[in-house]
Amino acid sequence: MTGRHHDSPGDSNYPNVKAGLRNRSMSSVEPNLSDNSNIDAVARARILIADDDPAIRLVLRHRLEADNYAVEEASDSAGALEALRSGRFDVALVDIIMPGVGGLEVLSAARAENLRTLIFIITAASTMNNAVEAMKRGAHDYLTKPFANLDLVAAAVGRAVEVAAQAADLDRLKNEVNRQLVGGEIIGRSPAMQEVYKLIGRVVTNDATVLLLGESGTGKDLVARAIHFKSARWRAPFVAVNCSAIPQGLLESELFGHERGSFTGATERRAGKFEMADAGTIFLDEIGDLPLELQPKLLRVLQEREFSRVGSVETLRVKARVIAATNQDLQKLVASRRFREDLYFRLHVIPIHLPPLRDRREDIPELTDYFVGKAAREMGAKVSAISPEARAKLAAHSWPGNVRELENAVLRASLLAPGNTIRAEDIELSQGGGTPQVNPESIAARGDGAALAELIAGRIGQWLDSPDGEEPRDLYEKLVAEIEKPLIELALKRTSGNQVKAARMLGLNRNTLRKKITDHKIVLTKYPG
Repeated sequence: MTGRHHDSPGDSNYPNVKAGLRNRSMSSVEPNLSDNSNIDAVARARILIADDDPAIRLVLRHRLEADNYAVEEASDSAGALEALRSGRFDVALVDIIMPGVGGLEVLSAARAENLRTLIFIITAASTMNNAVEAMKRGAHDYLTKPFANLDLVAAAVGRAVEVAAQAADLDRLKNEVNRQLVGGEIIGRSPAMQEVYKLIGRVVTNDATVLLLGESGTGKDLVARAIHFKSARWRAPFVAVNCSAIPQGLLESELFGHERGSFTGATERRAGKFEMADAGTIFLDEIGDLPLELQPKLLRVLQEREFSRVGSVETLRVKARVIAATNQDLQKLVASRRFREDLYFRLHVIPIHLPPLRDRREDIPELTDYFVGKAAREMGAKVSAISPEARAKLAAHSWPGNVRELENAVLRASLLAPGNTIRAEDIELSQGGGTPQVNPESIAARGDGAALAELIAGRIGQWLDSPDGEEPRDLYEKLVAEIEKPLIELALKRTSGNQVKAARMLGLNRNTLRKKITDHKIVLTKYPG
């Protein structure tokens, strides 16, 4: 197209707009100054009109504002794209030819950036090829000029507004599902959990089989739900099966269903979990406990994507994604011939290892706060805080039951604490999971802040778990004394007993250093000058 085609407003559909254009600002994006501006904008759909012809902008504005839409304008491509990127608009009417790159390029950019606004392309009647191109690029629809009937334009916009509202409702529903079933429950910012998050982000874009590995209580079920609800399958069912909780004689029927009369008690046809999952996700927890005789049937599911109900010759297709989990070492089970090697490799497509809580202790404070909030939110607990001593006790525990054990301990303390603050004595910990043995040399070798905190927390935990059962006292002074003495000795050693240099190294006054040397009974003869 070599020239700009301007369509003249017709007398019947375009009011006399020249007077309305006098003294009108022609900024790239013009704010809505209609008489309806006092109406709650949240309840009104927002429409963008992008056209370099002020008469067309004004006549469309008047008609759409008559239907109570909040209208804004743009006079060129740059202004249109800037407005779309703001995310304010439900629907946009964009002219195909404007100063700058033009409407089609604006459309392509909006779709490339996944902007949610539904876009109409405005095109002259003689440029229908452009209309076809617009639809290919993702336009919601197109409008032709000159407008034969502005009411038809308003009706088309109204239908688009309804579509946009439905899409927004769907987004809200998906976010609500994520919030209830996933969101916020996978807690942790430790490096180990960051790796887990990265893998989740990679697997949600495909349908590969996932194997979740980790100790009991590390949150394998939450990760499985996260993968499902953050994937394109989120609208379909999420079906969980605990392979160790179902009697062996019923597990085949539970997974694959059965026909009427296929065994004693089968009084009617029943769909299995794979059918129930449909095009969603089936989560096979404790897969290491799957009976050996059922493993070939699961192998067929993974390999051929098909199965048959118990007592049936009909072949059914598997549409569900498979996520499996175990706290066992499957390779050892394979070596002992309790798990098929070919099934292991079919499951082990994308393994995700979930770290035990003892290997991500820096996440304990955040997890603790989350569970305190959960107790208040879901169980009516009055607790709103946790004391430093209680935090130290939690930090020092070895957590053999991982996050699940921490959750139980915090929820119990939140419900039973006499005040609004959890104290150390309010926390009951499992037997055999007391203060872990801490090796200072191995921790020092790690050389990170978390390691130092772990060492300190371990020492405090030993005081808190005093065998005489008495309430600990003067924890602050005890800890300072325990750290201060070796620190001063180290400074004196590094300076060969020179107190002036040691005081400077420590940032202390020389007289203060002398007093601390006396208080801690540090023998200066150890540091010859």
